[in-house]
Amino acid sequence: MLRRAVALVAFAAVAAPAANAATLTIQVTSVVVKVTSVDRKPKGTSAGDTVHQRNALLNARRQFGKAKGTHVGTDDGTVTFTSAHTERYAGIARLPGGTLMVRGDVRLVVGGGIGIPIVGGTGHFRGATGMLYVAEGESRALNVYRITLPGNVA
Repeated sequence: MLRRAVALVAFAAVAAPAANAATLTIQVTSVVVKVTSVDRKPKGTSAGDTVHQRNALLNARRQFGKAKGTHVGTDDGTVTFTSAHTERYAGIARLPGGTLMVRGDVRLVVGGGIGIPIVGGTGHFRGATGMLYVAEGESRALNVYRITLPGNVA
């Protein structure tokens, strides 16, 4: 449950990309490095509770010019519960060539896992939009970033 709550995943409708826009899929395995939880009153999961998580990101396939299993980045973010059953996420993934900003409501994905919107980026990912999908897992989970980059970004 904790991993599901803090996994970076985006599940939202993405506008049709412009004709010259680029699409990109990045697959990494997220490995938990540190988790810090704050349970505000009342006891148990409720609005205002937070979970901050830091993860190492390993290639789930060959990409970034590196072999599968190679450390390629980190992510860092916070889940804030808006009720006992709803959450918002704000975080950043640091990958070769830039960062991806992931922010928004955490949504369950049909078939398991969660989704969270990608709302921006830096470097090679400047102007990125899309979704982050996170599979279920307590200490390790597959993260799939489905990204659309504006056509004017190289």
